[in-house]
Amino acid sequence: MEQIAIRPARREELEDIWALVRRAVAHMNGLGNPQWGEDYPTLDFYAGDLDRGELYAALVEGRLAGVACINTAESPEYDPLPWTTARPAVVIHRMAVDPDCQRVGVGSAFFRFAEGEAKRLGLKAMRLDTYSLNHRMQALIRKMGFTQVGEIHLHGRPLTYPCFEKDLQKDVGV
Repeated sequence: MEQIAIRPARREELEDIWALVRRAVAHMNGLGNPQWGEDYPTLDFYAGDLDRGELYAALVEGRLAGVACINTAESPEYDPLPWTTARPAVVIHRMAVDPDCQRVGVGSAFFRFAEGEAKRLGLKAMRLDTYSLNHRMQALIRKMGFTQVGEIHLHGRPLTYPCFEKDLQKDVGV
């Protein structure tokens, strides 16, 4: 496995981040997953994530390989779901991995980093969603120990977004 480092994204990387996201969108669409398009996510989402200090960059051998927003902000659509853990929880948003860097552990590294942040903050859970056609992400989410709790609709897409949570207390035997 290649050496992967996660660190806060930098303002001067925004153009490169956006180019990476556009490559990831084209790749997802090519796999038959229209989760993202021209309408979502936009450059403004990533700029806002950066401004709030919530955007993280993954580097493989010093090269930008992926980005993800990691915070405790949940979509209002999460409210009616039967979560088994209390808020707040760490949530991963807008994870994008450069197609040239996929399948080397970048996504897993983001999940491990986010879990470390949750534990550092004393939070007991992680949550996220992905489009129902994003089978690769769903496989990663399950591999990382998450359980599906329900489905929601987002971004005007016709299909649902399965929602997942991971109870971090179960990991430590509490």
